[in-house]
Amino acid sequence: MEVETATPLAQFQTCPDSKEHLTGFCFASHEARPAGVLVGIEAVKAIFTPNFFLYFVPQRVATGHIMQTPKARSNLEVPQKVSPRAVRQLKTVAAESDSASPSSQANKTQKEKSPKVVERRSPRSPASEKKRPSRISELESQVSQLQEDLKKTKDKLTSSESWKKQAQQEAEEAENQIAALSSKLEESQQQIIALSSSEQSCEPTEILQDQNLTWESDLASAREEIERLKLELEMVAKSDAEQKKSAESTNIELQNLKGNLAETLLLVENMKMELNDCKESEAQAKGVVNETLQQLGTAKATVEALRSEGMKANEAYYSVISELDQSKARIKLLEELVSKLEAGISQKPREQIKEFPNNGEANGMEEELNSLRAEVERLRVELENAGRRHGEEKVKILEELKSARELMEQMIFNSGLREAELATELERARATIEELKANLMDKETELQGIVEENEGLSSKLEKNLSLERESKLEAELKELREEFSDLKASLMDKETELQSVLEENESLKLEIEKKGENVIKSTGELEAAREVEREALMKIGILMEETEKSKGRAARVAEQLEAAQASGAEMEAELRRIKVQSDQWRKAAEAAAAMLSVGNNGKYMDRTGSLDSCYNPGKMGSPYEEDGDDDFMKKKNGNMLKKFGVLWKKPQK
Repeated sequence: MEVETATPLAQFQTCPDSKEHLTGFCFASHEARPAGVLVGIEAVKAIFTPNFFLYFVPQRVATGHIMQTPKARSNLEVPQKVSPRAVRQLKTVAAESDSASPSSQANKTQKEKSPKVVERRSPRSPASEKKRPSRISELESQVSQLQEDLKKTKDKLTSSESWKKQAQQEAEEAENQIAALSSKLEESQQQIIALSSSEQSCEPTEILQDQNLTWESDLASAREEIERLKLELEMVAKSDAEQKKSAESTNIELQNLKGNLAETLLLVENMKMELNDCKESEAQAKGVVNETLQQLGTAKATVEALRSEGMKANEAYYSVISELDQSKARIKLLEELVSKLEAGISQKPREQIKEFPNNGEANGMEEELNSLRAEVERLRVELENAGRRHGEEKVKILEELKSARELMEQMIFNSGLREAELATELERARATIEELKANLMDKETELQGIVEENEGLSSKLEKNLSLERESKLEAELKELREEFSDLKASLMDKETELQSVLEENESLKLEIEKKGENVIKSTGELEAAREVEREALMKIGILMEETEKSKGRAARVAEQLEAAQASGAEMEAELRRIKVQSDQWRKAAEAAAAMLSVGNNGKYMDRTGSLDSCYNPGKMGSPYEEDGDDDFMKKKNGNMLKKFGVLWKKPQK
């Protein structure tokens, strides 16, 4: 942001690039200051410039660069759309925040908590999920914009503080210059009093009274000017104090805004961290839910595998039972067959057996019987073994089914508990997310309120500063114009009086020339007159140098006055003019009195008195006069030199 620097030489004009067509400042550089102008004049001018009254204000007022960026300016010019949501009031003062009633806070908490229960039960819409990052990005952009505005306000505060220090230094310099002027004025008054006391012996009482009256009037006018300068300095000090108070109030408001902004930023950061933690916890909960679902799927798969194994075991059990039934039926058949054979064998007589001992059929039958018996025993053993194995397998299958059923029930119970815990955690996470969303919306509205209040404060500050600046500039310009017109009128009066004094001096010089012819008759008197003439010529040379300097200075100061239109420099020049005129006329009166007293032994003191009586300290231009005319000063100095030369050349009668 550009900041224009102001010099003590300021012109009041309308800047052409001002968009609001306000009365601004166009500042000249220090290089444009003419040489020979005293520091006191610059200090007094710097006091009465509007830069002194508006030193803490940024200089680009006319282009709308006060306390805001161009975007903020354009936003202020366009009527903003009022958002329907309620903006929370800022906590600018601690008393306002403490004065909030607990009932209103309770109502607010109830209003904030009541929709959350409904939002927990309702599913999360994808529109809100998409809108949340955009809200966060908008919030971050607003925070960055506020940080930029804060940096700019800090820069403006530093520049205003530098202007404040510079204005204080200029005020101190002006006070020092005024003190020096007052001391010089007192010295000139003492010199005038001493001169009047020394010349009382040789001047008539009427001339002394006239001179005293003129000097007293000049001193009274000088005192009035000094009093007016003191009053203006007091007014400047009062305005400076008021500006300091306003600057302190603006600084306090800025500090409050900074504190609120810092608190808001901290809350936003905390909410972001909490939101990230909630997202992480939600992701962890989702991972745990997925793991639990996987475990539940594996448990269901194991249960299905155990069920299939149980079905296979039942099928094997039924097949073994059918085989056992078949073996039992076969055993029964074999037992019946064995019993029949035993019965048939027992019924045959032993005689037949004995009769047919070598009968192969009987032997075959006996062998077949033995084999059947052995097979029956074997089948019994196998049946017992198969029954025992079947019982063991049945018990084992029942135990396995029981353990699988218990494991499945335990897994189902654990999965239900885990699902309930995860559901509660998920609901809790959703509730915290919704609460954080609500808090984020509240903070967003609060931040929006801060931004709007900041814009309102900047606009109010800009309006107040522009109105104060316009009123002060108009009042100062009016006063300066009135003073300038008064000073011009007084300058014209003094020029006319000076012309009359010059004419009277011409007549007096003619008389002195007539009377000076008698001075040549006496040689001693002539030598004394020559010595006096040498002294007078030296004084006249000094006067010529001072008049030449005064001409250049008067021309430069006149140009400076036309450019700056400052009244403080004219006041100071008036004081200086009184002092220099008193010195010049005192020296001229001494020279004329010495000349006439030596030539005529006090016969022409009345003429000298008339010469001094026409002296008016306010009628002659000083070397520091700001409205002098070069041609007029040259003509005046030439006439004075001619008259003094003619005066000394004529002899006394």
